[in-house]
Amino acid sequence: MFAPRLYFRARPTTAVLRRCLGSTADAQTLDARLKADLKAAMKAKDKVRLPVIKGILSDILYAEKNPAGGASFSRGSDADVAAIFQRAIRRRNDSIESFVGGGREDLAETERAKLAILQDYLPTQLTVEQIEERANQVIQQLGVTGSKAMGAVMRDIGINPTEAPKAKIAEVVKRLLTSSA
Repeated sequence: MFAPRLYFRARPTTAVLRRCLGSTADAQTLDARLKADLKAAMKAKDKVRLPVIKGILSDILYAEKNPAGGASFSRGSDADVAAIFQRAIRRRNDSIESFVGGGREDLAETERAKLAILQDYLPTQLTVEQIEERANQVIQQLGVTGSKAMGAVMRDIGINPTEAPKAKIAEVVKRLLTSSA
């Protein structure tokens, strides 16, 4: 007779963590920081932080598999990951406005807590005044006026997408160019 073999299998959560988190990620990227925080939140059973991190990682995976408009996406690029963070922050702000408008302060507070978690991952955002200052410098250097020069100004402004959303930068540049024309 044969003795039955005993197989020891790793718990599914451990296997999933190994596959998803890997060990080759650079500790400096936002993606690697998210993965490390996911692991810590899972161990701590943090019910607020865990779904936020899982949602962002899901958004990153979606962007990686379905590039929008033919644009390439790289997990290792903090600028690409920051754009996803900024989209998530915009969604949270819209939700907060809706909840406050509907008289649901309890849900608005929950969204504010999630928004604070998302904002922890991005560097300090530039203020409108700081963006205006940089835009004015570029406009003066190029010597341009009118909204037709917006592309050249946006190209030369040199603001990292992690520091401010592109839409906010474009809004400020457009306002400055139309006011100077």
